[in-house]
Amino acid sequence: MLTSDLLLTRNEGPYLYPRYIKTDAARFQQMAEELIALFTEHEGKTRRELTDALNRYAEDSTDYRIQRGFAKLLSDDRCEFTERTIAPSAEIRQKLFALARENHPVVLHPDLIHPVTKDELLAEVAREYKTEPEQIAWALYADLSENHILTRFDAPTTDWLLQRYNVALAQALLYRCLQMKLSVFRNIPSRYKQLFKFIKFYQLMHTIQGDLDSGYEILLDGPVSMFRMSQKYGLQLAVFLPALLLCTRWKMEAEIVRPDGSRRFFPLDESSALVSHYRDSTMYDSLLERTFAERFAEIDSGWEIEREVAIINLKETVFIPDFAFRHQDGRTALLEIVGFWRPDYLEKKISKLKRSERTDLVVAVSADLNVGEEDFKDVPGSVFFFKKRINPQEVIARLEQVGQDATQES
Repeated sequence: MLTSDLLLTRNEGPYLYPRYIKTDAARFQQMAEELIALFTEHEGKTRRELTDALNRYAEDSTDYRIQRGFAKLLSDDRCEFTERTIAPSAEIRQKLFALARENHPVVLHPDLIHPVTKDELLAEVAREYKTEPEQIAWALYADLSENHILTRFDAPTTDWLLQRYNVALAQALLYRCLQMKLSVFRNIPSRYKQLFKFIKFYQLMHTIQGDLDSGYEILLDGPVSMFRMSQKYGLQLAVFLPALLLCTRWKMEAEIVRPDGSRRFFPLDESSALVSHYRDSTMYDSLLERTFAERFAEIDSGWEIEREVAIINLKETVFIPDFAFRHQDGRTALLEIVGFWRPDYLEKKISKLKRSERTDLVVAVSADLNVGEEDFKDVPGSVFFFKKRINPQEVIARLEQVGQDATQES
């Protein structure tokens, strides 16, 4: 993520936009390539050496803030820095400083009055750790950030860095967001579910209206809407943005409060050239689900299985069953798998199942969970427990039951 001082913006009336770079521009392509090479050359060196090299590189740059932005993204997203030392630095300091106190004053060059030198103390501690004095001297302050070693640099392509930079600019603009309005439409159901998961994962305050056919209107409250502005919440809203970019049809309008108190609007939609760096995981959530789907598809039951095509609006949230089924005779049914154990998760899951009021629902519950039939007594549809794997034949029998019930009720 970029810091606010690296954000570049432009105004157009009531609207505020990031100053995106042209990802195909030769000068930015060259800058990205040179910075990636610089990071690669400093693998195995200290952060201080890398920082010094970056400062030298930027001496003649006319795009200093862009260069710093590139470097920050590479450092945050693609680097792994570690502390290399024979023992914890605090422990080394404690031993060395204790010896220095006992032999005070410690000098660099001994004489008759001051016989103890710094090198002798380093050698004494080194003997205790069975190493060289130079290693002790290094370990003394190896825990400082500037002395951390770049142990791994996952070099990206230049296109990745340029695209990531433009997304980071848009993210930085959301740090002072009052609220964000989203319109998401004409997406496959699994993308809706993925979006809703990100909203919940980042603990964003939200309201949702709409349905699968017409799309969804989503309102996200921003950090400035709180009594006190929360930088932490602003970051949560910013890291959510790449999840929105995974959708295929969407519009966003964020209301931004400037440092001087004025307000601007930041519009964005799928026509932007922004590319998400998040992994698109619109398939199965677990091996359990994938295994069940594959085994079910092998059986000629008259029921066709579909992945997450039903979204049930519960007003302030949504419920998306894991699978939907359609019979050749037109009947439909749903399947929800409850296989994750955590008290708050189970409580919310059972509440959603009850509020859905779907009598065409089959619920498969893991027998490893600390729940029983009594906990699901008010859940509509059909509930059964499974041990290690879900038996497709058991599900088919339940589908026939709830499908018949649904036909009779209609």
